[in-house]
Amino acid sequence: MALSKVQVPALGVGSLGSNLIINGDFRISQRGDYSSATSVTNDQKYMDRWTTRFSGVTANIQAILGTNSSPGYPYTDSNSLRLTATSSATGILRHLQRVEGFLDGQTLTFSAWVKSNSANARLFQYQHNGGTRVASAAHSGGGGWEFLSVTVENNATTGNQLYFDAAIGTASFGTLSITSGQYIEISQVQLEVRDAPSPFMYRSYGEELALCQRYFQVLGGTGNNYPLASGFTSTSGFFGYGKLIRTMRGSPSFSHSGSASHFSYTHAAVSANASSSPTFGTNPNTYYLSISSSTTTTNNAGAYARITNSGTLAFFDSEL
Repeated sequence: MALSKVQVPALGVGSLGSNLIINGDFRISQRGDYSSATSVTNDQKYMDRWTTRFSGVTANIQAILGTNSSPGYPYTDSNSLRLTATSSATGILRHLQRVEGFLDGQTLTFSAWVKSNSANARLFQYQHNGGTRVASAAHSGGGGWEFLSVTVENNATTGNQLYFDAAIGTASFGTLSITSGQYIEISQVQLEVRDAPSPFMYRSYGEELALCQRYFQVLGGTGNNYPLASGFTSTSGFFGYGKLIRTMRGSPSFSHSGSASHFSYTHAAVSANASSSPTFGTNPNTYYLSISSSTTTTNNAGAYARITNSGTLAFFDSEL
C-alpha cells in the first residue's frame, strides 16, 4: 500500500512527498559544475547527496543536463548522472545515496531509469540485518534507457542504515571484470514506501535545494563583499556569529576554497584580512567565527566579517 507522503519534520521544509531520494533528478550541484567528464576520488560527493564509490578501476563522472531521449523514456529534458570507468580491472562502480531515518518493517521500492553498456548494471537495496544487498534485474547492457526497480521489506535495525546503490557489480554486490569505457548512467531515481514503483515525483528547484542544504551548504560566491558574521574586534582579530541558510542535520564541519586572506573584517574605516584560515565553531543553525590578522585594529569595536573574493567559498558539511 502506498503512502502519499513521508513526513520528516526535522527538515524544516514540509514533506519529502513520496520520494525519499533527494536530488534524484540531479538539478542541485553546490560543490561544482560536472557537466564535463570529471575525474573522481573514491567515497566522495560531487552532485548533492550522491556519493561516488568504486574499487579496482579509476573513474569519472558527468552530469548530463536535459538531453535524454530513448524509445519509452518519458522525459527528454531530464538530467542524468553518468559514472564511467577510465581503466580496466576487477572492481565495482557505484552511485550511492544514504537516506536518513529508520524504516524497519516498511516495504520500500527503489527505482530509476538506467543506461549502460554493461549487462551487470543493477539497482541495490541494503539489508542491514544480515549485511546483504538485494538486487534488481540487470540492465541488458545494450546502451539504451531501461527502467529498473527493486522492492524489499526493509530490516534496518538502527537508524541511518538505508543505503541505495546503482552499480556495475554482480547480483550479490561483488566485484567483477570492468573494462575502461563501461558506464552506468541514472536518471529519475526514486525511493518509495510502497510495493511497486510510481511515476517520478518532481519537486520545485527551491524545495530540492532546501532538502540538500540540510546536509551541505555553501556561503559566498555572489560578489566581492559577502557578509558572514557580526561581532567585535580584538587588537589582532575578530570574534562574531553568523546564521546558516537553514537548519542542518547536525553540527557541520567547515572548510573553504580560495585564500584565507579573502576572509576579512571591517570596523569604522579599518579593514583587516585573515592571516590564517578562519576558525568556525558550529551548531545546526549558527556558527561562531574567529579571524586572526596581522593588521592592528581597535580593541572591542563593533565589526562585521565578510568574504572579499567571489572565488572563495565557505563549505558547511553535515552529510551522513
